[in-house]
Amino acid sequence: MWRGQMPSDGDLAENRSLSPASDEIYSAVPRRRIGGWIVALALLTAVGVVGWAAAKPYLVARDAGAAVQLSPRAQAFLVDAEKALVDGDLDAAQENVDKASALAEDDARVLLDEGRVAAAKADVPWLKLRLLPPDAADEQRTARASLDDLAARAKRLSARARERAPDDAAAVRVEIDALRLAGDREGARARVPKITGQASQPETAYVLAALDLAEPEPVWATVVERLRLAASGEGSAGRAQAALVYALARSGDMAGAGSELAKIKSLARPYPLLPNLSACIEKTSAKAVASTGPPSPPSPVASARRAAPSSGAGAAVGEAPVGDANAAMQAASNAIKKGDFARAGQIYQTLATRNPNDSEALSGLGDVARLTGNMAGAISAYHRAVAVNPSYLPALLGLADTQWSSGDRAGAVHGYSDIVDRFPEGTYPAYVAKRVAAADSQGEGSANAAPGNAAPAVPTTGDTKPGAAPDEHAE
Repeated sequence: MWRGQMPSDGDLAENRSLSPASDEIYSAVPRRRIGGWIVALALLTAVGVVGWAAAKPYLVARDAGAAVQLSPRAQAFLVDAEKALVDGDLDAAQENVDKASALAEDDARVLLDEGRVAAAKADVPWLKLRLLPPDAADEQRTARASLDDLAARAKRLSARARERAPDDAAAVRVEIDALRLAGDREGARARVPKITGQASQPETAYVLAALDLAEPEPVWATVVERLRLAASGEGSAGRAQAALVYALARSGDMAGAGSELAKIKSLARPYPLLPNLSACIEKTSAKAVASTGPPSPPSPVASARRAAPSSGAGAAVGEAPVGDANAAMQAASNAIKKGDFARAGQIYQTLATRNPNDSEALSGLGDVARLTGNMAGAISAYHRAVAVNPSYLPALLGLADTQWSSGDRAGAVHGYSDIVDRFPEGTYPAYVAKRVAAADSQGEGSANAAPGNAAPAVPTTGDTKPGAAPDEHAE
């Protein structure tokens, strides 16, 4: 066809037969575009999956690390809260844990300290309900409402702390406290086996003693021993000290209750229940006088016995030299050698009652308790002796030995290390240094099997003096 000529109908038909139909053109282009997008999407998905698999370990590790790292500000708040707890300033402790929680509310340590503060605050109305007289109905209702609120908070926080640190002994202690405060004694008892290995620690001793106090008929001797141990390590908190006053009064030891109450009165920050404790002692003393009558005047024979001069170590206190403490200590030592532990304990107890700062008598009570299998009582007595005289070697040694025998090897090694650091070689038995060396070189767990570490015989305070290697501790 020449340029300028109009195409004929035949030419048009021929051109249409050689060109694809318009609907075929417009349908083919979208198919190619959609197919390309599908391929690209599949490739991107594959790359994403591979990238996530490669990066996941690092991302998870980074998240986990961030979860356990508290900011310096949060750590400072917790340190202040823990110090306030030791000082007995519960308001300051609450304020600081609240600040820490605002920065890291799900952190295990934050939750633990929140639970500790809540339990310490709940213990005030818990003990108050036991101190209030039956006719104080209004005060009882107020105390009960406060206890219910604080116990519920302590229970909730302790449960969250246990979720994040299920094997932490401190978290278990707080949970036991919370369950006891909430009235769930069975639930609390079910968790006790998790902390029995740390019964020699003051905080654990308090938890166990308070749980015993919650029983309808407590074994007062055990409660008192545990509370003495707890009070020796609680600083100025007054929590264990207040419970000890109550336990001594209920057990009939009014002199002991009065002595412990005087210690609470001397605290820089008065304990909230001080008036209630004083009223409890006064009321219990009045009941005792009303039921037994006033004390009878001493008989002439007893007066003559007290007035008679000491004639040596032949008679024990209560049967023994009254004026000569050294002779009494020797009499107690002789009684132990003869196996008369009851007589020895009576002598030491009388001396300690007359002079609460007699570290030798207190350590002697620890020896007697240990010899009779009362490890908790022994640890409590040794702690009291060390509190009076931190450098009294027989008490330090007796405490470490008892912890070792009770299975608290970490506490024992700590005590042995303190002895080795503070006292010259030759003033303590050879096994002390051996156990420290074994713990340093092999770890405390391996120290149990170190050679030459057989458990020594229990010392007697009268025969164990600093400066001389006691025969009872020979390997």
